[in-house]
Amino acid sequence: MNLRTGAAVLVLLCSSTVWAQQNPGQSGAIPMPAGPLPGAAPATPPSPQQTGPVGAPSIKGPSPELRAAYDEAFKLSMEKPADPPTLAKFADLAIQVGDIEGAISALERLLLIDGDQADVKLELGVLYYRLGSLEAARMYLESARASKQASAEVKERVDTFLKAIPKK
Repeated sequence: MNLRTGAAVLVLLCSSTVWAQQNPGQSGAIPMPAGPLPGAAPATPPSPQQTGPVGAPSIKGPSPELRAAYDEAFKLSMEKPADPPTLAKFADLAIQVGDIEGAISALERLLLIDGDQADVKLELGVLYYRLGSLEAARMYLESARASKQASAEVKERVDTFLKAIPKK
């Protein structure tokens, strides 16, 4: 697995983490380009209003181990701001602890390194959608669909989210 593919795989894991945190007790995951996970993917994304505030801490909060891993990943991302695996790992952990804005920042830095990563654009669109920033979500989703690297599966998932965003 090359560096780019490894970063994309880690980034795609963020999607399932977001879905699981926002929909406890429901099976499924946010559609991911790697194919549906066991447990089935939702047919349409939930509306931002259905999911509640993104990044809101759970009642008990992240475990001390997860928080320590997040803190270490944050530190490493500051030391290596242009290292794709470091950024992807931080983005994944940021989502797990509820730091959606931190995950967005790391993923946007990945795009500064390589601006035509359809999977990263899809993930950013999903995260902005979850925050309720629908215009930013639309921009990233449309950019992911237009990417030369976008697979048919990525385009299909982009279209699912775009259909859920109200028209202007």
